[in-house]
Amino acid sequence: MTAREAALNALCEVEEGKNVKDALAVIFEKEEMKDEDRQMANELSFGTIRHREEIDQIIKETLTGDFYSLNAALKNVLRIAVYQYLFFDRVPIYAIVNEAVNFGRNIKEKGLINAVLRGVIRNKRVQVLREPRAWIFRKIIDAYQVEGEKIIECFKIRPTPYIRINLLKNTVEEAKERLRLNGLEFREANWFPEFKSVDHLSLIINSTLMRDGFISIHDEAQGMVCHLVDPKPGEKIVDLCSAPGSKATYLAELMKNEGMIVAVETSNERLRLVVDNALRLGIQIITPVVADGRYYRIEGVDKVLVDAPCTNAGVIAKRPEVKDRVNKKVVTRLAKLQFDLLTNAATMLRKGGSLIYSTCSILPDENEDVVALFIRENPNFVIEPAKKFTPLGNGFLKILPCDFNTDGIFAARLKKTA
Repeated sequence: MTAREAALNALCEVEEGKNVKDALAVIFEKEEMKDEDRQMANELSFGTIRHREEIDQIIKETLTGDFYSLNAALKNVLRIAVYQYLFFDRVPIYAIVNEAVNFGRNIKEKGLINAVLRGVIRNKRVQVLREPRAWIFRKIIDAYQVEGEKIIECFKIRPTPYIRINLLKNTVEEAKERLRLNGLEFREANWFPEFKSVDHLSLIINSTLMRDGFISIHDEAQGMVCHLVDPKPGEKIVDLCSAPGSKATYLAELMKNEGMIVAVETSNERLRLVVDNALRLGIQIITPVVADGRYYRIEGVDKVLVDAPCTNAGVIAKRPEVKDRVNKKVVTRLAKLQFDLLTNAATMLRKGGSLIYSTCSILPDENEDVVALFIRENPNFVIEPAKKFTPLGNGFLKILPCDFNTDGIFAARLKKTA
């Protein structure tokens, strides 16, 4: 018997007039349970009773119908879950909801449990009891009220590194054999055969395969953005915020090194990273340009990629300093920069061309909100559904960092119609 099952049984016994301590004692005598599970059952049972009046009021505010008409088991499933939500910050919200729903005896009960708990989670008055200290974590929980805790938990886990095979220099099978011969372990990635996940980057960075351009370090979710661009050999593409060049070089590889990519960066130092990567990989179609992407001018382009500066809210596992550096002012400033970059990028495109906007943030302020404002201000652009180009996504491409062991990213593809 699990701790939650024991607590539920004990609370149902209390409904029949029994003492919670005695009810638990009978359960512990009959059932084999680990010490930690007994402690958890005690905490859940006594804590729920201690705060039952407050918990019942929260449930009543959300429930459509008469709370007291629910059977004892259903009431106590909800009570235990709300108690966990209020006072167990070590338990992710998604786990609380999932475990509670599993107690439902039929589809109707499961649906009711799910609906009530989601309503509780959206209750602003209740939310403040679980708000993490970091401002950006509060923003994430506000935007992802069920998945938010899971996202924050995944930031505590060491990120999975990915490498990308350079298809201009070797096939996937040839690269895999080279990796084996060099003693470099790898696993298949999520979506694309040219991507592999690895355990550590230290050996990769210093390997001859890296030095000679057979492979690159590139997160697979970031690579997905390049598939949303859908580059074709012979096209003219602008990568407006190009450094360090991971996307520009992958675009070139997908284009079979045919066409033109204009890599724009604000400084020679940052642009040097792009140039060095292109040279290492044997890419000749990248033209480096030092310019501010808000003011750079060019016309008749097939596609523009705006991989905009952002809060890095989707990659906090890699950039933990984000927790202390990001606040409302930072987000407002970046959203203005992102919009300005998009607005200028729009002037570069030919009719029928596509503007691809991406960030490694998961905050709507930097993503959906920026795109919505751009569409309002530029009615000659329409959203091209991401699902036409990528294995994930619907209207937009969004990958949460907790879903596939990748970076968290957002991307949108916008077509110029006139």
